[in-house]
Amino acid sequence: MTSHTDDSTDVLAATALTVSPETAQRVLATRFGLAATLEPLSGERDCNFRAAAADGQRYLLKFTHPAERQAVSDFQVRALMHLAERDPTLPVPRVLRDRDGDPAPPLRLEDGRVSHVRLSTFLPGTPLADRVASPRFQSRLGVWLARIDVALADFDHPVRELSMPWDLQRADDLLPQTDSLDDASRQRIRDRLQRFAEQLRPRLAALPRQPIHNDLNGHNVLFTSTAGDANPLPEHPAGIIDFGDMLFAPRVVDLAVAAAYQMKDAADPLAGALALIAGYHAHSPLDDEEGALLRGLIETRLAMAITVSTHRAGRYPQNADYLLRNTAASRRALEHCLSLSAATFQRRLSEALDSPFNSPGTGE
Repeated sequence: MTSHTDDSTDVLAATALTVSPETAQRVLATRFGLAATLEPLSGERDCNFRAAAADGQRYLLKFTHPAERQAVSDFQVRALMHLAERDPTLPVPRVLRDRDGDPAPPLRLEDGRVSHVRLSTFLPGTPLADRVASPRFQSRLGVWLARIDVALADFDHPVRELSMPWDLQRADDLLPQTDSLDDASRQRIRDRLQRFAEQLRPRLAALPRQPIHNDLNGHNVLFTSTAGDANPLPEHPAGIIDFGDMLFAPRVVDLAVAAAYQMKDAADPLAGALALIAGYHAHSPLDDEEGALLRGLIETRLAMAITVSTHRAGRYPQNADYLLRNTAASRRALEHCLSLSAATFQRRLSEALDSPFNSPGTGE
């Protein structure tokens, strides 16, 4: 397994790309033959617009950051196309080709750098973000994530051996960035990353690797509300978006990342993670080694999220609100995980895998 490269670091360190609405309109018309009203959307690196056509159809127009390698952009596009073939009912974006049949045509920017343009369907729904979803929602989301992993299991691409940002398999590479953390949390985060390097990384490296979504946080999960529904907890997931952090890793990494972001309930942070894990297991059962790694991987992902967001917010204060949007919740979730005994976690995991939300054969 290769180590982090300067390329990977450059992508994480890059300031967000800016493309004018006028340029976006021109590209949409000339490359895709589409006239639409554009609305800018926030993004960590890429420049995104929501496009609304006269016929009511909506699309996502994405300009990838020039710091991102073309092979990585191609990997994401081809993976989405593969998902459309393998599991066409999955609620994920569908890539549209340009007039020449290219799903990601290049665009030379005014400063001479090259971006790749993607047009995809825009899924309706509201980002889950900081909302606490119902257990049934979380279980169904786990099923969807399992379907993504099952559909991508036979997909291959040359980026398999490239280092990528947000790679939990190399979490300990972030140790130098922990200098950005406050004194109260720095040592706990360092200890978690060091334990990953010594205890989990060798075991993780022995598992099969495949393409995974790798970033199922609440901003990448959409929900729909039901008219007259008085339940404050979202019950109906609508879609999964943003495959921009995809990489090759054991599928348990995908599950651990997603579970970490469901730990929002202040009364019982672990409950959401376990509901999602139960749904995943119902569709694609975990083996004993995957189950044994889950807790440590969840804690590691939370430590990564805290470290990267804090470090980057210090370097780019103008984008701090966006970069730190999940950090407080990640801190609470990590503290909760670290407070649990091994016996308590294992008991609750076993109970979750036998829960009523764990319904084998569910294809929703």
